[in-house]
Amino acid sequence: MTPTIVYSVLFDVHAWEGVQTVPLHMAGNLAQASALLLTPDDALQANVREALVRWRIPLFIALPPVDDPVPAANEGCLVLPLSEFHRARLTAAALAFDNQVLPPFTRTVASFVGKRRPTFACPGHQGGACLQQHPAGARFAQLLGPGVFHADVPHAAPELGDVLSHEGPVQQAEQLAARVFGADDTWFVLNGTSTANKVVASALLSAGDLVLMDRNNHKSVFLGALVQCGALPVYLDNVRDERGLLGGYRLGALDEARLRSRVKQICEHRAHEPRPFRLAVIQQTTCDGVVVDAAALLARIGHLCDYVLFDGAWAGYEPFVPALAGLSPLKVHLTETSPGIVVTQSVHKQMSGLSQTSQIHKKDKHIRHLRRYCRWPVFNAAFMQHASTSPSYPLFMSLEVNAAMLADGEGERHWQQALSASQALRDHVAGRCRLIRPLAPTVSDASTEYQPQGALRIEPGLHHVDPCKVIFITRGQLDIPACLVTQYLRDCDFTPEKTDFYSFTLLMTPSSDSAVLMRLVDALEAFEAHLLQGTEALQVLPSLRAAPEPYHGISLATLGEHINKFYRAHQLEQRQSEIFSVIEVAQADRSPYQANQQFVRGEASLVRVGQVAGRVAAEGVIPYPPGIMCIAPGERWTSALVAYLLAIEALSAQYPEFAPHIQGVHAIRNEDGSTSLGVFVLG
Repeated sequence: MTPTIVYSVLFDVHAWEGVQTVPLHMAGNLAQASALLLTPDDALQANVREALVRWRIPLFIALPPVDDPVPAANEGCLVLPLSEFHRARLTAAALAFDNQVLPPFTRTVASFVGKRRPTFACPGHQGGACLQQHPAGARFAQLLGPGVFHADVPHAAPELGDVLSHEGPVQQAEQLAARVFGADDTWFVLNGTSTANKVVASALLSAGDLVLMDRNNHKSVFLGALVQCGALPVYLDNVRDERGLLGGYRLGALDEARLRSRVKQICEHRAHEPRPFRLAVIQQTTCDGVVVDAAALLARIGHLCDYVLFDGAWAGYEPFVPALAGLSPLKVHLTETSPGIVVTQSVHKQMSGLSQTSQIHKKDKHIRHLRRYCRWPVFNAAFMQHASTSPSYPLFMSLEVNAAMLADGEGERHWQQALSASQALRDHVAGRCRLIRPLAPTVSDASTEYQPQGALRIEPGLHHVDPCKVIFITRGQLDIPACLVTQYLRDCDFTPEKTDFYSFTLLMTPSSDSAVLMRLVDALEAFEAHLLQGTEALQVLPSLRAAPEPYHGISLATLGEHINKFYRAHQLEQRQSEIFSVIEVAQADRSPYQANQQFVRGEASLVRVGQVAGRVAAEGVIPYPPGIMCIAPGERWTSALVAYLLAIEALSAQYPEFAPHIQGVHAIRNEDGSTSLGVFVLG
């Protein structure tokens, strides 16, 4: 790393070997500064004073030449022009700060990289050198930059610690995250929360155990708990409302008598046990910004479970947001009558981790003397089942740095920026757009209770709105298919997170830029103008020009109405809401584990969707959005599920650019050249 000296523009800073120099007016919030060389007046600027208090950046005050030397006791004052001795002092202070500000593991890797010693261990790219032997490799290295290859160091270096046994700097990094987030123990997971959820399932579930789980859990919960571990599910009734928003429990879903009745259908004697469930898996946050109050939920079902896993993949930052802090499962007061708590978080979604970074927080010391306690060696053995023996240290470092960035009050400052950006975006769209409206026009410091739209009733006092997810509704004065809006945004070089039938979601982070957000508002306003003025669809959406009919020669508004008519004719919204809101749609014939074993043995056949009603699914089917299983292995295909997929098949044929992506279905080419969707079913 090269230290950065931020200096007052009045100074004439000549070439400085081994140091990067940046004038103060170009240094932003000073996070990049390794040391400051400023005039007395500049040192009093608000951003400088804030940085000194928050980060303790070394400050040197530069004074003009004087007849009397500056007292030696004033170590922070330097006389211009700088002597070589003073330059050396400044450089040393900057290097020391750069080293000190890094958390333990990242600091150790930086030291290792700085030695540039030759290695005869993997990875074979040898700090990127091997890539320079071919034009493709050289350009790949140029694309990523040299730093990522230098930091991709040998895992055989003992001074870096062991990711699998959690020793040395590795242990210090995970302990830092545990302290910041409020856990007893934390594991860094380098291949996503999909794997983190499977780690938890492997640690806590054995074949035949009962798991209480949201029907709307992520597919990794189905695969880990049911398909791999062989646990048996009792599903909780979830809600998908008329706006396409996912999240929440139907009224009565958490009733103990109802849950015990469902247990009785699987195993009668377990229905009478104090804690029939080894594990409950709760979708604590959803991609649509519905957050469950962990304490309120535990008060209703915690006594029925040995452990509760809160899948917090879509948040993790709630301890740092006033409106969400009280909802965090890691803030709940726990006693020996409480279940053990496990939380999984996707650090890459809205926090600062690289893609695939995730973490598992375990908080269960309150039950360590009880038989249901999962000991550390057992949990870590499950972790090692799923972890690579060749970890990516850049990923691991990003997890540690994310925790360091949130420590000591920094998290609250960061997320206040995200809150401000979110509210500003809502305000501007509400003020300038007539057809596209923010879901929650105003979000305060107090938590806002979530209410679904329509006749659906949900458990009271349990669901809240995440203010850092900005959701826009495109149904109102006109019904605008949200896919048209987000396609336009992509054509304008924006990338939205999620698109449903009449809503779309944007994720806000502490780095959301106000200028970019204003450009986004301009784009939404321009889209509405095109819609109302009758602009041709292909002029507004140039990415569709290469597509065949039905996009040519019609206006944007006409295209929208055609898609609306398609949705209505096939009852797409109602069908999707039904299959993701009523668990009776799922009719289990055999366990997901048994079904998968038959699938692996080749006892399944590929059949067109239109012919599978009543057949048993061999693999799960997952539409995106919403990204959850509409049918699990071992369940029977119902007429509602078949009708839903046939509607998607028709949408893919007529408007392929706007059809959802579906996992678990396979294309079957028909004799007439058309394509049908097929699924594997068991005999």
